[in-house]
Amino acid sequence: MSAPEPAPRGERGRSLARSRLEIALFRAAAGALRLLPLRLAAAAGSLLVRIFARLSPSRRRILRENLEAAFPSTGPAEIARIARESAGFLGAGFVDFLEVSEMPEAEVRDRIRFAGEENLRDALGRGRGVLIFSAHFGGWELGALRASFIGTPASLVVRPLDNPFLEAELARRRTRFGNRLISKRDAARDILGALHRGEIVIILVDQNVLASEAVFVPFFGRLAATTPALARFQQKTGAPVLPVFVWPEGRGRYRAEFEKPISAEDPGPPGAARDEAVRRATARYMEVTEAAIRKAPEAWLWMHNRWRTRPGDISDLRLEISDLDRDV
Repeated sequence: MSAPEPAPRGERGRSLARSRLEIALFRAAAGALRLLPLRLAAAAGSLLVRIFARLSPSRRRILRENLEAAFPSTGPAEIARIARESAGFLGAGFVDFLEVSEMPEAEVRDRIRFAGEENLRDALGRGRGVLIFSAHFGGWELGALRASFIGTPASLVVRPLDNPFLEAELARRRTRFGNRLISKRDAARDILGALHRGEIVIILVDQNVLASEAVFVPFFGRLAATTPALARFQQKTGAPVLPVFVWPEGRGRYRAEFEKPISAEDPGPPGAARDEAVRRATARYMEVTEAAIRKAPEAWLWMHNRWRTRPGDISDLRLEISDLDRDV
């Protein structure tokens, strides 16, 4: 799959010069890292993001506030340790992705192993496609890359970057072994088509969304604005929902673990009952995600402002019939 041709300006009107400077810096950094041994390159990536977190007051504040709210009984020293390791892991994990995405298939298989594959086989055997949900946890990009070798086409639902040149570079790496990308914008038809063909669709569910697009469910003791799309797709298609988290195992190796599918609830008739079924299903997805993060909190993206959108941002939290209904 060839990378998309970059547009001259991003949707937010960013300048072409800025986009070109960013891709030039990215390529220079990636080239320098390739000259280093793998472990040293990962250490360099870790150090750079730790420095960024220290020098950025807003990210440092988000890190601290998120961790203090999520772990209220944890002392300042431990909070500081998790924050430091979370920032470092983000840098090391991205460098691992840059390295592995250029490796031959055999080396990719060696670096990322699967566990619980019987759960995936059982889910695929139902003939409705599979919705895999995950989070920005561990080696999430590496797990998606490894999914290229499952034998069933896999599509990743992604938010395109504002820089079209960086987006093209990232798309090239993500699709190198056959994965497909589905833009988060107007994704419903492509996702439904993939599921109807019995394929795999991978969705990350742990990011903040706009209040107008959200269902609010508990996540680390606070209501978090969460996309209802995954539950809606499960309602519409009956596709099994499979949690997968990509656990770091040290020395640049990872384990993508397929958990047991989460069964769909009876959505009931259109209206409040169906919306409540979506809310309960979404709450269950985030409960599973939280349980994974609590096992290795340093492996999650705490620098993301996950709780930025608050319920008070809109007056009516009732889920609306979405474009998904019109696309079926």
